[in-house]
Amino acid sequence: MKLKFKIFYTLICLFTASVAVAQDGLILTAEENKEWIENLKAEEELSQQLSLLKKRIVADTAVTYSSTRFICFTGLSDDKKEEIRANERKKAKEKSGQQLQSRHRPLYQFVKDRESISLSGIKDGTAIDLQEFLTTQKVSSLEIFYDQPENVLYGVRGESGVILIKLKEEKTFERVKQLLL
Repeated sequence: MKLKFKIFYTLICLFTASVAVAQDGLILTAEENKEWIENLKAEEELSQQLSLLKKRIVADTAVTYSSTRFICFTGLSDDKKEEIRANERKKAKEKSGQQLQSRHRPLYQFVKDRESISLSGIKDGTAIDLQEFLTTQKVSSLEIFYDQPENVLYGVRGESGVILIKLKEEKTFERVKQLLL
C-alpha cells in the first residue's frame, strides 16, 4: 500500500512540476531565468511587468529545490511543508555550501527612498501575501539588472539577476517589511 501511495504521489509531483514548466512559471535553468528576465525587461507597461513578477514569485514556491532533489508540496498541509523545510534546512547546514532554494531565482529588492529589503527565501504564504503589494497603485517602477555592472553590488545573491521593486509609499514599504521579517 505504501509503495502505491509513493508512486501515486510521485506522479502527482511530476505532473505539478510539468504543468508549472508548461505555463512558463517554474524556472529551472540559468538559460530559462535569463530568458524570463529578458521578457520582463521587454514589457513596456508596468502592469504587465508586475503580472509576470507575480507569476514568477508564486511559481518559485511550487517546487523547492534542494541541492540533491526537488520536493513537491502539492496536497501537503502547511505544517507538513514546514516540517519538510525544517528537515531540509537541517540537512543543508550539515552539508556546508548547499542551498535550499533554486539557484536561478533573481534577487527581489523592495525599495523606498534609500531603504531596501530583500525577498530571500520565498514561502507559500509570503508569495500569496505579496500579491497585494505588486500593483500599479503601490509600485512606481521596476529596475531590472542582469549581467550588468550593478549586479556586482549584490554579489552572489545577484548572479541570477536583481529586480528592484520601487514602492510609492512609506506605509506600503513598512507593511512589506513586516511581512518579510
